Amino acid sequence: MPDPSSSKAPRIFFSTGELSGEMHAAHLLTRLQELRREAGLAPVQAEANGSAKLAAAGATIINDVATWSELGIIRNLFKASFFSRIVQQTLRHILAGGFEMVVLVDNRFLNLNLAKLLRQRGYQGRIVYYVSPVRWESCYDPAELQRSLRNPRFAMIRQYCDLAIPIYPVSLDAYEQLEIPHVYPGHPICQLARPVLDDAEFQRLIGEDAASLSDALIVGVMPGSRRGEIADIAPEIFRAVRLLQEACREAPDLPRIIAVAPVAHEELREAMLSAARVAGLTELLLIDSAYRYDMMARSALMIVKSGTGLHECMILGIPAVMCYRVHPALAWVGRRLMRFSMPFYGFPNLLANRAVVPELIQEDCEHRKIVDVASSLLFEPGERESMLAEFDTLRELVCKPDPLGTAARAIGELL
Repeated sequence: MPDPSSSKAPRIFFSTGELSGEMHAAHLLTRLQELRREAGLAPVQAEANGSAKLAAAGATIINDVATWSELGIIRNLFKASFFSRIVQQTLRHILAGGFEMVVLVDNRFLNLNLAKLLRQRGYQGRIVYYVSPVRWESCYDPAELQRSLRNPRFAMIRQYCDLAIPIYPVSLDAYEQLEIPHVYPGHPICQLARPVLDDAEFQRLIGEDAASLSDALIVGVMPGSRRGEIADIAPEIFRAVRLLQEACREAPDLPRIIAVAPVAHEELREAMLSAARVAGLTELLLIDSAYRYDMMARSALMIVKSGTGLHECMILGIPAVMCYRVHPALAWVGRRLMRFSMPFYGFPNLLANRAVVPELIQEDCEHRKIVDVASSLLFEPGERESMLAEFDTLRELVCKPDPLGTAARAIGELL
């Protein structure tokens, strides 16, 4: 077995741009360190644009991404000068730091630009793209492959990156036809979405006991991990939850509704509380995001923003309602000027190419409509069972053995 003290510790920089990507990076780094430890190798020295999760995984944080990203392309355009400064600062740091590898994670607008500039400035180390870009149109449009073969994002990955690691079974044919070195490990949440608390510990977390929970239903709420998302989406979701709670209190044959929301980052706690106050929701329990799988696994229903939370619902097998909205002016620009339109937006619906999860988008993301859909899923067994059966089928497409280990081993081979 190699002597860890004699093996060189490689330096890796992780480039993330929002909390969901930072979560993926943190779990990847943890698994990579485990594999190196098992092989008797020195741990990597990691630095990152990240936040608390990457710091907990052992990375030195250069820039904290907790409040960086905004919801949607248009809002991020307003922060273009900010991101340009971040890219330039990150570029200088990597070039001066002697990093053997840069791992880009999600956020293609930031990371493809960074990869291009690194190569133009002579960076000779490895560049790996984890959660690499895909084209969701390929799920429903037979003509998408030919467009993907000409799409700049794939051309840039092929030109600037040594390895791509997509986590979705989407656009894989484009990666293959373009001969982009890639590994498809499956979705890491299949491996990660596990509760950590037993029933008694969870009851203490939410301040309930077994007796009080016997006539109650938990409704989990995940309105997003960005300030813009919370401002745009959370108030309507919280109004809906308040109406559900009031309706169940007034009907003696209905269970009590306990609303629980994980906080993606402590800096967002006050934004969540403010949105709840605006909605008149006084019965809301905020918990640390470390326990979100414990909450989700015990929830009768999840009301979530499109994104990672919806992926987690599908993989855990929890009925869900998807909500998504932006400021009306931004929606108008997206629809009228950018001509942005897809038949579905939620992860399960795109994979299935049919409506598995109700999507309440923009004008439909309204508290009365949320109540109607949520009530059906809570109290109509047929609708719940149909959704859960679809989830069972879709999990077979995205879940593979040890996805984090597969990705970490691929990175280890490049090192």
